[in-house]
Amino acid sequence: MTTTTYEDLARSVELYGVASSFIDARGDLKVTPEATLRTIAQSFSTEASTTDPPLICSPGRYHPELYGYLILEQGDAYWVDGQVDVEGYHILHTHDERRRLVIAAREQLPQPRRTWGWSVQLYAARSRDSWGIGDFRDLGLLARIAARDGAGAILVSPVHAGAPDANPQPSPYSPASRQWLQLLHVAPGEAPGAERVDLSDLAAAGRALNAERLIARDKVWTLKRTALERIFDAAKADLPPEYTIFAEHHGQPLERFAIWSAIAERQPSSDWRTWPDELKDPESPSVAEFARQHEDRVRFFSWCQWVADIQYAQACRWGVDIVADLAVGFDSNSADAWAFQNQVSFDFEVGCPPDLHNPEGQCWGLPPFNPKALLEADFRPFIEMVRAGLRHAGALRIDHVMQLWRLYWVPKAGSAADGVYVHYPVDALLAILRIEAGRAGAWVVGEDMGTVAEGVREVMSAIGMLGNRSAMRTNPHEFPECSLGASATHDQVTVAGLLSRSDAADLRRIGKDADFAHIKRSRRALAELAHLDPDAPVGPAEIHAGVLAQYKMVASAPSRIVVASLDDAAGVRERPNMPGTVNQYPNWRIALPQPLEDLLAAPLARELVQVMAVNR
Repeated sequence: MTTTTYEDLARSVELYGVASSFIDARGDLKVTPEATLRTIAQSFSTEASTTDPPLICSPGRYHPELYGYLILEQGDAYWVDGQVDVEGYHILHTHDERRRLVIAAREQLPQPRRTWGWSVQLYAARSRDSWGIGDFRDLGLLARIAARDGAGAILVSPVHAGAPDANPQPSPYSPASRQWLQLLHVAPGEAPGAERVDLSDLAAAGRALNAERLIARDKVWTLKRTALERIFDAAKADLPPEYTIFAEHHGQPLERFAIWSAIAERQPSSDWRTWPDELKDPESPSVAEFARQHEDRVRFFSWCQWVADIQYAQACRWGVDIVADLAVGFDSNSADAWAFQNQVSFDFEVGCPPDLHNPEGQCWGLPPFNPKALLEADFRPFIEMVRAGLRHAGALRIDHVMQLWRLYWVPKAGSAADGVYVHYPVDALLAILRIEAGRAGAWVVGEDMGTVAEGVREVMSAIGMLGNRSAMRTNPHEFPECSLGASATHDQVTVAGLLSRSDAADLRRIGKDADFAHIKRSRRALAELAHLDPDAPVGPAEIHAGVLAQYKMVASAPSRIVVASLDDAAGVRERPNMPGTVNQYPNWRIALPQPLEDLLAAPLARELVQVMAVNR
């Protein structure tokens, strides 16, 4: 009996981009555990791929491998002899009868002007008319006021679709689909046809939810679903041609998501892996039969996406670039996992290794795409995801930009320390990004904090992708020009939380490992920057001074774009998310303490606008 050595195992998976070791954030060599390599070897087919790697070229420039019969994305076909002049995704049939994807992409991403803006957790930004959660109408209100104040961008938390569950997932970074929109952000009263029905009882109940600081997504969804059902039932007999055009344009992907939604709400769980076997395959006859039997409900969910799309588009039309945030993945039980199950590795979840800021590492519960399967699918899942993110937005922020180069795969039964890096065809993914962003006229930000491989930032800069910087990690004077700068991310402490020591208290209360000496130094430095006594009690006046001092520094950074957080404008002490926690902290559930209209008119917000504008 032959025993496979560690070296043999490492070589067998290296073909698929699996690294048997890496250099961690401290500069130490970390060797991938053998058990992890064995698990990952089982996730990849042992059969060699018959799909050739894509040929990546620039339109109008010679490429030595570009010879053969070329079928353009637009449908035309002709013989090519080293050059293609049309940008896009084409199919080359070579002289030896091989098929090869050709990605003809521009070399640079569109570039933004130097400006400032806001960052907002949309769910938290409620106006007086909100139904317990921030919605697309509220985003439009913020964009309108921001444009009036001279801002050029609004960075928004992900607006990806969730499951139609009784208890919706709170994290916008664990979506049901990255191709569709979150129905919790729909303003029912603004939906086409809403004037036909009486929503006053639901609207009153929804507004009453604004009195609670923690967002009750379960109650919000119950009210909004009921409202949307009333409107749809009144309007479905004569839906406008705009809906038909929308449904036909988005075709099977929209229909498949609507079918998944209709099945999910009728099963004990939205987790498709627990469904009857005949419903687990989206292409099965049983799924098609379900869609026929529940045609009205499938059309309801399709119509809901049309309503959401209209409202999101309207929010993006105020002359301010809405920066859509693209999550790094989707839930294992999600619509995307159901639709793309042949391209996903369910034995692993995406995360990050232990580093200086997260000593235990992180596991995010998101299944990774199998790079081999992604190649064999001509990258359609990735193309559709990026295209959806840029359908209306003026820019795209790629959360954990390393997802384009490599992802840290953590075995389902292991810890973050047991993970392994799997590399992706980055040249192809970046080319796709340049095509889709160029077509949309949108600029791109890559979140490049944490463990970033050598050379990544240089590539980002070369193609015009902005990096992402936080003053809680880096001195703003050291931010590169090609970056989006901020005081903090959604995972980091707010100005008020730092100055008041409340964030440190939260960390201790939940037993979260942290560098408290560093936190103390950071707090003292901020107090001194704001000309405050570091040892004196902290009240609203001190928070006010600290926020302005922090953002005067951030706004003067070299970054092309800087954003001010609405959390800081409101003096919020709690951070939106505490990494590495589930139930210990109310992640993604804390609303802003004031209605959006009042917050943006308050003295701190008005002074903050002046600080940002003057220093830009």
